[in-house]
Amino acid sequence: MSINRTISPLFLLVTSCVLATGALRAAAPEFVLASGGAAKAVIVPHGGITTNGVNFAARELADFLNRISGARFLVAPKPVPGYKTILVGTPYQAKQKEEIRIRVKDANTLEITGENPRSVVYATYDLLETFGCVFVAHDYDYVPTTNHLAIAGDYDKVDAPYFYALREAWSAIGWGDLTTSLKMRLTFPPNLADSGKLPDLKMDFQPGCNEAIGGVFLPSRKYFKEHPEWYAYQRKDGSRVPLWVCLSNEGMWTQILKEIDEHIASRPGCREVSVARGDTGAFCECEKCTELVHQYPDPDGSEVYTVQDVLFSNRIGKHFAKKYPQVRFNMLPYGQRFPKNENLKFEPNVGGCSAELWRNHGLPADCNERSDYSLGQVCRLSAPGTHTYVWDYLANFRDWISPFPNFRIFAQTARYYKRISVRGVTCQHQYAIAGDMSELKLWLYGKLLWNPDQDVDQLIDTYCNAAYGRGARFVKEYLDILEHARLRNRWTWYGCYVNDTSHFLTGDDCVKIYRALDNAFGQLRGDPRRKLASRARLAGLSVAILRYNDMIEPAQRLRVKLPSCPALWAEWKTRMHDSSLGFTGQWTAEGGAPWDDNTINRISTNAPVASDFTCKSAVVRADASKLTGGKKMTRQRDKDGTEYCQIKVAALGEPESTWMNPDFAEIGYTARPEHVGDWYVFATVRTGVTVPLDESSCYVGIYQSWFPNGVKLDNRRMEVVNQAVAGRPGDNGKWRTVCLGKRRIFDGSRIWVMNGVLHPCDYIDVREITLVDPRVVESSTASGDAKDAAAKARSIIINAPGFDKQANVRIQDDRIDNFKYARLANFNTNAPVEALSWTVKPEQEGEWEVVMKVRIGAAFALDYDAALATVTIPYERCTECDAIQTPARVHVSGSLGDEAWQIVNLGRVDLKKGMKVNLVPRAGTNDVPHYVDVQSISLLDPAFIAKSQPALPVEPVKK
Repeated sequence: MSINRTISPLFLLVTSCVLATGALRAAAPEFVLASGGAAKAVIVPHGGITTNGVNFAARELADFLNRISGARFLVAPKPVPGYKTILVGTPYQAKQKEEIRIRVKDANTLEITGENPRSVVYATYDLLETFGCVFVAHDYDYVPTTNHLAIAGDYDKVDAPYFYALREAWSAIGWGDLTTSLKMRLTFPPNLADSGKLPDLKMDFQPGCNEAIGGVFLPSRKYFKEHPEWYAYQRKDGSRVPLWVCLSNEGMWTQILKEIDEHIASRPGCREVSVARGDTGAFCECEKCTELVHQYPDPDGSEVYTVQDVLFSNRIGKHFAKKYPQVRFNMLPYGQRFPKNENLKFEPNVGGCSAELWRNHGLPADCNERSDYSLGQVCRLSAPGTHTYVWDYLANFRDWISPFPNFRIFAQTARYYKRISVRGVTCQHQYAIAGDMSELKLWLYGKLLWNPDQDVDQLIDTYCNAAYGRGARFVKEYLDILEHARLRNRWTWYGCYVNDTSHFLTGDDCVKIYRALDNAFGQLRGDPRRKLASRARLAGLSVAILRYNDMIEPAQRLRVKLPSCPALWAEWKTRMHDSSLGFTGQWTAEGGAPWDDNTINRISTNAPVASDFTCKSAVVRADASKLTGGKKMTRQRDKDGTEYCQIKVAALGEPESTWMNPDFAEIGYTARPEHVGDWYVFATVRTGVTVPLDESSCYVGIYQSWFPNGVKLDNRRMEVVNQAVAGRPGDNGKWRTVCLGKRRIFDGSRIWVMNGVLHPCDYIDVREITLVDPRVVESSTASGDAKDAAAKARSIIINAPGFDKQANVRIQDDRIDNFKYARLANFNTNAPVEALSWTVKPEQEGEWEVVMKVRIGAAFALDYDAALATVTIPYERCTECDAIQTPARVHVSGSLGDEAWQIVNLGRVDLKKGMKVNLVPRAGTNDVPHYVDVQSISLLDPAFIAKSQPALPVEPVKK
């Protein structure tokens, strides 16, 4: 194990400001552990010298204290005269699960203890962190040094993890490294403690949350052929799914209850049993099982098939409640909506473990509009005192090595889990020590599961300074670029099975990432932490290989020298397979990663050719006649002759899955080769919602293939954009245009509209899908053939410096993408925070499509009423109520943790001098947005964007 032998200013600050606080107050003389290179105390494990967990804690404490102080600490069976005593593992009556306590008991005794031996080990590492240690990686600990090691004489710390029931990491560390798991305060599989010959460090019992049906119980390999009737019937084709059951089949019940009984009886001390469905989202659709669902409708009239999961678990719980009162039975839904019928609750001995796989993995979990209907409802269904588990995901399973912007999100996620009383979390991480910042992410995960209220930015600073030393500022530069990219465009979809990065990283981003991580590596010559920077650098090498052509032009502009693509690949392989880095033969993905010679050679065939995604048309408009769709799509016509496409999806009884099923219920447009480019993507839709607020009346998004360096690798389809379109009854019957922002479109990209599933929706109509050249939206463009001087422009763009001047509006700079924006916030508490506005000038009059680029600093996740975008006529008021006339009004949502730029379309408005375009934050409540920003207001000529247009003139090259 490598250590750092030099003390840092950070440690000096901690020791002077924290440890010596008691001494400064003269509350008690400091407790000195070592001074001048000599130990002043001996370590005494409770119970004497043995090989148990308490002795492991004592040996670890001695080792690290030696390294910190330069002294030699003795582990003794009993106190030694002339020395103070550090008691480890003394009997302790804890008030909380896994509670730890570290206290100066008296002038001669420091006590380190906890609820059980594992808690004692946690307490030991907690004390070492108080002394400035940072347990960075499996093969490196940051250990400061001092010649005077002391703690305040009245030091007394009691602490316990919030997520006491489970803090498990599916990773190389979580499954294979007992010591590092303990340092990170993680729980671990029992075999890990057994193999380390420390069985007393195991959990009291192992929670049971994994898939069970078709494997552990009713194994399909044994029964499916002989008893297909035991398994879930599919109405579409009459097939059976061997990973879920037919609840109406009593033969199935006889067999599974027998198997569960035998399972528990053969495991003395068994406390939890998973009765979860197998790895499937299928339900039984036979008449009797469907009727069971009919019996428990939701308040909004929806009928929810997960009723089957609840009824299945409840029957098992009732059956065994008297025979096995100590056993809890767990079920595991995969993020589906759960029933809200008031007559349906979990039995007291039934619990849930929710796995929300289909969500945006670049956002905190509470930014998922479906989570409250899934995980949140599982928590509400549970009996008091029966906590819920979560199966989480902090990895891109297609590529664990390339940049993925999820390093900050777990802090808010953990607080969300705490808020809804989750008490146990297991999480799939990158199963690669060399994964993109995998060591930082795992360290943060452990910290936040212990205490979810910690400041994630302070934690990141602590880790980076310890792990990268002089290179820390460059690693943090990389993290800043990644975070900025995460929030560049709202609705960007960060799926956990997506190889591409072009939907969130620009070519400039890629060059800056490569440069920053190269600089971090270069700063650490002769430092043992260079191996950590080498691992981090793999993300920069990866993005340079896969995005080489996108980086050629910005690299020249930014004066960054790029090696050849083959040279980058050679370095990538050297670093990945360097055994000194500790990850020889590491797994790079669950499947579908490009990291092999054949694939990289194919990617390199087009390199180096600088990418060019300039649009070949100014506008591409796909009206209803050009749209295609699934089986449920029909073509319709309004009374005024407007053609549109429609899907109607029933809440129950459809012959196929209604969730994200393009072949069944979808309307969309497929891009052709001539459409390759960067575009603003618009869709004009109309919905018929049935509730006051439907969080996802429909979804608009993009699927596309992967073209690294212009080479299409295979036929995989990746989701890269997804916008949940909220609907209100006031919107019913009205066409509205939503925008996905600026997106890179490839040959075959599918821009689609699909139904939501949270509430019944009477219809979803699509009139057109439109692609607009960014030059039209981002810069004023003249119309060369216009005769009317007042209509010369195809578009007029008003940037932030041109907005109205107000007391609480400030112009600020985006220092990565280099633009200015206006921010409205409570800068001046004596001035009102009302609106961020722009006033129409005479030369801007006319009929325009009004588009705003805004950002909302919401105070909580999924704030659907964060702000209003409006067009007002200040000089015209209602004769009855005296309200200012408002010809256009659009609700603007925001979400804490998703403070990204979004495009708001106010529709077609006839603008006159003196009218105002406004962004008005919600006021008068305790949870108003922290700020609202506007980057630009674009006035687009409706006639120009109403039909396909040829390419704009080529802009002259800037010198």
